[in-house]
Amino acid sequence: MKIDQVGEVGVVLTDANEPVLHGGDQIIGYRALKYTIFKPVALAKKTLVEPREGWVWQTRRRLLLLDLPWMDLPGGKKGKHYHEIPLEETIDVVHKRKRVLLHTRDSEHGKVVFEFRPFGAASRLLAWLKNEKEHRRKREDGTLRSPYREEDREKGR
Repeated sequence: MKIDQVGEVGVVLTDANEPVLHGGDQIIGYRALKYTIFKPVALAKKTLVEPREGWVWQTRRRLLLLDLPWMDLPGGKKGKHYHEIPLEETIDVVHKRKRVLLHTRDSEHGKVVFEFRPFGAASRLLAWLKNEKEHRRKREDGTLRSPYREEDREKGR
């Protein structure tokens, strides 16, 4: 997981404010969202990144959050602050009232929560990830059922 890194054009993002994709990456969706990053500590929360606004890109392998303001980097290059979350490090997606919480964990940062403030269609961005996590959890527990009716499968035999 990468939190509050500086990425330059051509390495992390393009001039058109789109992520540079790695091999096998496929974009599922993107939305402009407001977000905060914090660590849950007992009953409080320690804010790692103050509330920001930017574009959130979801691919089949990762979530990439690109902040809105552009930065001038040394050498005359442009860049932005970004945050990257591999999907293997996500624990759960929780829809709460007027916000979506993405619980993550890695060895460097420990447990970190990304809080999104979506509105309208933006609230559906993480629905695919939530369904994918539930599907994997059922497969690991052995409770995953076929999407086809039992009687239809038995007729074909």
